[in-house]
Amino acid sequence: MKRLLMTCAAVAGCASLLAAAAFAGPTFDDQGRILIPENMDRWPTVGTTYALQYEGDGGVTLNTVRLDPESYDAYVATGAFPVGAMLQLEVRLPVEEIAPAKGGKTQGAIIGRSLHVKDEKAGPGTWTFYGFGAGSTTGNPVPRSQACYACHDEHAGTSDTVFMQFYPTLAEARAIAASAPAPVK
Repeated sequence: MKRLLMTCAAVAGCASLLAAAAFAGPTFDDQGRILIPENMDRWPTVGTTYALQYEGDGGVTLNTVRLDPESYDAYVATGAFPVGAMLQLEVRLPVEEIAPAKGGKTQGAIIGRSLHVKDEKAGPGTWTFYGFGAGSTTGNPVPRSQACYACHDEHAGTSDTVFMQFYPTLAEARAIAASAPAPVK
């Protein structure tokens, strides 16, 4: 029985190491553009906003933010975003009164997408924004002179330049994991 338990523990440890090694984070082409990951629509949604106008165009939009699955799991387990973490912002126009609804708004066409990536290109702990359009296979880095960097530095507090105030589901998942009893050894 003891041998079985030790074998199971070794297999679990190896599986954990393999899972960690499998997360390579983002990939870039030789011109520094990020290669847009496939299946981002399947990433866990960590926040949605309506009429949040931080995009700067003044228009009303519906915004969905997703986090790559490996970074989601790492954040929930540790409370920290690993290097390579990717948050995707999808910005959509609202559409009103789609049948059978009698009122309200729902998601319409995508008008913008970006990735916020902890790639540490500007030093330890730094993130880079990458903009890309629908159907794009690569995204260009947003120049560090753009206001988005200063805004995230100023308003994200101590949460690694991530607006956790907009991501309650991620904070709740982390709180549940943090309050769970430690595994028995």
